[in-house]
Amino acid sequence: MKARASFTIEADVLAKLDSVVDNITYKSKSDAVEDILRKFFEKQHTAIVLCGGNFTLNGTDQYKPLLRIGNTTIIESIVNKLRLNGFRNIMISGQTALLKDIFQILRNGEGYGSDIKYIDDNTMKGSARALERVKQYVGSTTLFVPGDVLFDIDLKDMVRFHSAHNSVASVAVSASVNHQEEVNDKLDIKGNKIVEYERLPLPVPSKLVPTSIFLFDKAIFKYIPPGDMEWDVRKDLLPLLAKDGLLYGYVYNGQWMRIRTREDVEKAKSFTDTLNLN
Repeated sequence: MKARASFTIEADVLAKLDSVVDNITYKSKSDAVEDILRKFFEKQHTAIVLCGGNFTLNGTDQYKPLLRIGNTTIIESIVNKLRLNGFRNIMISGQTALLKDIFQILRNGEGYGSDIKYIDDNTMKGSARALERVKQYVGSTTLFVPGDVLFDIDLKDMVRFHSAHNSVASVAVSASVNHQEEVNDKLDIKGNKIVEYERLPLPVPSKLVPTSIFLFDKAIFKYIPPGDMEWDVRKDLLPLLAKDGLLYGYVYNGQWMRIRTREDVEKAKSFTDTLNLN
């Protein structure tokens, strides 16, 4: 159904619009504006925020995406970061009760410059199974980010990196030359390619910290077996992708923090300025 709109634009822009109305591609300025806007919105990248499984703060019944850090909630911080980096089509996947609470804050995303949709996922079969729930929305450049993280990653640059390497899967890897962190993920990187990825039972010190921010395309679903068996991104999916030479590491020196405990919340409050959450 067509709707009438009235707006003003600069004269030079209008002249350019007139020049493309050739009665072949476009028969009127309205046709041209509609097609140009449609193509613009189709180019907006899609991000999927995963909030499945048990998404409460350890030892409490508080949902982590709803926790307030500084002047904003974690989920608002994530949505704002996504919008500023060109991800305006946003899906939020999670348990129904949590999605209802998130909707009370974000609604359809209009107030955040985004288009937000919600996908119920009440299964508890691992993070890779959560990907299957949103398979129909995964295109050639789809970002996956957990709903309990604070980060300061240049996602536009990560997308350029992903495209330049014609990558099936890219993971953001935080690197520091000054200190090590305890991690449960062992990486072997040659150039930008992760040739080995292993999930360890106990944490080890490392200067390379793989985040849970990924760019995936549809080819990853070949590596998620059918059925109800549990299947995890870090433990099961990434090692297979690395083995087949399909996993790249986008190494950066920005901030990254996943919120799991009360201590994490307090720590996050101490460096909200460096994360630029608002």
